[in-house]
Amino acid sequence: MLTSSPVLDPRSIIVLAGIMGLLMAVVMFSMRRSYPKSIRGLREWTIAPITCCASTVLFALRGVLPDLITIVIANMVLLQGCVFYYAGSQLFLGHPRDTRWWSVSIVAVGIVLFWFSAIQPNYAVRLAVFTLAIAALFAAHARLYLRHPLLHFGMRLMTGLLVVQALVAALRFVSVVLGAAGVGLLEASLFQSLYIVMYSLTALMLSIAGVLMATDRVRVEFEFLATHDPLTGVLNRRALFAFVEAEFARSQHAGTPLSLLMLDADHFKNINDAFGHQAGDEVLREMAQRLQSPLPAAARLGRYGGEEFLVALPGLSPEAARVVAERLREVLAAPFDASSLLAVAGIGRLTVSIGVAGVQGATDTLDAMLARADAALYRAKAQGRDRVESA
Repeated sequence: MLTSSPVLDPRSIIVLAGIMGLLMAVVMFSMRRSYPKSIRGLREWTIAPITCCASTVLFALRGVLPDLITIVIANMVLLQGCVFYYAGSQLFLGHPRDTRWWSVSIVAVGIVLFWFSAIQPNYAVRLAVFTLAIAALFAAHARLYLRHPLLHFGMRLMTGLLVVQALVAALRFVSVVLGAAGVGLLEASLFQSLYIVMYSLTALMLSIAGVLMATDRVRVEFEFLATHDPLTGVLNRRALFAFVEAEFARSQHAGTPLSLLMLDADHFKNINDAFGHQAGDEVLREMAQRLQSPLPAAARLGRYGGEEFLVALPGLSPEAARVVAERLREVLAAPFDASSLLAVAGIGRLTVSIGVAGVQGATDTLDAMLARADAALYRAKAQGRDRVESA
């Protein structure tokens, strides 16, 4: 009697999955070498497919090498590869790496697998223990992403893959409980082949999702670098002017108010001369940090040049803008934290001179508005500094 052979051979699928994982490891390794170090988790995402590839080699050699290696060690290595994926996600999402309990779980699973392979052989129990462990790991991994906004396709893909894999592993566990475990990993059955195919494809797609996420993170970082001052982290002059120009045009079109604050650190040259440029840079960083907290949500702060900053205040009249300016002056004059570099260096309080200007009618221009703010700033300087002057 003729019997139909399975379309998919489990051993071939396992070997193919290992090869694909190795190729993805090469991709991740190249990305890790060329991408900024601020993108964390790439190291773990590189090790993960290599580890999973090692497990597939051990699985494929079942029947050739001892069961201790191809059953116990192979499954433990596979679980460890999935833990590396999880650790990479922890770091990528800004969490500390913490996989201690999963490492303990791997050892516990290994002990159970050893018992039910060498002492009391039982494939169904081994499969139930492994699928339960891998389902819990993928569920925890998916939960990690679900705690964050899934803003980009790569994150949504990663989360979806993890949820699907957790469900597949859980269904396989249910099938074992219902008596459909089969006779072994390499059993030539359609159900077993589909289960292995699903896992292999998911392992490949996890690396692809990692590539997409890392690439998107690089794009975001480059966009930030292109629009922000590298020293202070506020908008650079080009990005600030783009915002101001857009708001000025909207103000002219809709007749809504718009005000500008031009700020200049008092005696900044003296700080550089007396305490060095490192202290001067720290002063600018401190200024940028302090200036942002009192600003309205619609406001934008940017570095105009040197020790000068510009604040755009859409929707505020010059009178309201002056109130904001006085608040900024007070915030900047607050004492330094005792442990800060500036306090240790012996620098006194920060003072600034601020010029305020607003839109003056439909015939006004942005250049004229900036000139008025600049003139008001220099008037504040001339009248003793540490003050606010309106155009």
